[in-house]
Amino acid sequence: MPCPDLGALRASLDDDAAGTPAPLHDHVHACASCADTLAELQRNAELAAPAIALTAPDVPPAPAAVQAALTRLEQRRARLAAATPAPAATTPAATVPDPIPLPRHRRVARLGARARGVAAGLVAALVLAGLLVTPGGRAAAAGFLAQFRSQRFEVVSVDPAQSTQVADVVGGLVKTGVFTGDALQASGLGEPEVVAGLAEASRIAGFAVPAVDPAVLPGGVGHTPERVLVSPAREARITFDRDRALAYLRGHGRPAAQLPERYDGTQLVVRVPAAVVQQFAGRDGGPALLVGKAGTLGLTTEGGASLDELREVVLGLPGLPSETVAQLRSIQDWRTTLPLPVPSDQVRSRPATVHGVEALSFADQTGRLHALLWQRDGHIWGVAGVLGSDEAQDVADSLG
Repeated sequence: MPCPDLGALRASLDDDAAGTPAPLHDHVHACASCADTLAELQRNAELAAPAIALTAPDVPPAPAAVQAALTRLEQRRARLAAATPAPAATTPAATVPDPIPLPRHRRVARLGARARGVAAGLVAALVLAGLLVTPGGRAAAAGFLAQFRSQRFEVVSVDPAQSTQVADVVGGLVKTGVFTGDALQASGLGEPEVVAGLAEASRIAGFAVPAVDPAVLPGGVGHTPERVLVSPAREARITFDRDRALAYLRGHGRPAAQLPERYDGTQLVVRVPAAVVQQFAGRDGGPALLVGKAGTLGLTTEGGASLDELREVVLGLPGLPSETVAQLRSIQDWRTTLPLPVPSDQVRSRPATVHGVEALSFADQTGRLHALLWQRDGHIWGVAGVLGSDEAQDVADSLG
C-alpha cells in the first residue's frame, strides 16, 4: 500500500486499543519513513496530552449524565433541522449529508488527576513557567514566601492531598483579603507573547537568548523554533492586612493570635523576571521541545514587617500541611533558594549537572517526558519535552 497521510497515522495511535488495521500495521513496520513519522507523532501526542488533560474534570461524568447531554444535543439538532427551509426541488433528489459523527472519548478523558500531576511538575521545570510567568503561579510563589533572590533550587515534594491543602490556604488568604494585589488576581499580567524571533525576544527580555545548535536537536525536531514566546520582567506588589489576618487566624483555631500593629499595610514586592521560551515542532507541527531562559526571582518587603517576620506568619498558618512546612523550614539558606513544589507520586526528580553547575532533572513515571532546570550567571535555564534524558542533557549542554 502507498504511504498513508499524517491523519491516518495519527488516527492509528487512537485506534491502538481496538487494534490498528493489519495493512497499515504491516506497512508501518516495513517502511522506515512511516515508522519514524509515527514515532514522532507518538512523542508529540504524549507531550500534548498532559496539557490537554488540565482541562478535564477530576471525576469523569457519570454515563447517565453523558447520555443526557447527548440527548439534549440531538434534540437541539432536530429543532434546527426542522427550522431550516427545505431546498428547492430543482434536482431529481436533494442529497442531505449524513450528520458529522461525534468524536469518541479517548484516552485524554481518562488522564484525569494523574496527568494534571505530571503536567504540574513538568511545568514547574519549564523555566518556572508555572511559578514565574502565569498569574496563578505567582500567587502560589507569594504564598510560600520562602525566597529573596533565587540562586539555587530545592525540591519540595507534595502529594495530591498536600497540594490541595496549600491551595485551600492560599485561596482563603486571597478570598478574605489578608493579601491583596494584582499578582493575586487573574488579570493576565505577565502573559507571554509571540515575537518574530530571538533578536526581538532578547530586546524585550533584556538579555541575550542563544540559538539552539541544530546538531544537538533530537531526530524529527525542526531546526529552528516554530514559536518564540517572551514575557517581560514585572514587579508585583501584594499588601498585607493585619486586621484581616488576625480575623483569619482566630477563625481557624488560633483565638489567642497576636500580630504587631506595624505589620499592617506591609507590601510584599515580587520581582518577576523576564522569560523567553523557544518552542520547537515535530514532524506533524506539534510541540516537541521547549527551551527557556529567564532572569531570577526577587522578593522583599516594604513597610513595618520584615521578610523574615512575614514568612513566619505564613508558615504558621493553620491548614498548611506539616510535612510541607517542615521541608520549607529545613532549607538552610531560604533567602537564595527557590523551592519547587513537585508531585512526588507522579514526577521523579534527581540532582544533575549542566556546565559544572547544579541542576535538577525531572521525569514522569513512564520515563518519556524529561526536563532539566538549572541556574547560571544570574539566569534560570530549562529544557523539556518528550525526549530522552540524554537528549535533554545534550540540548542543555549546548546552551553556552
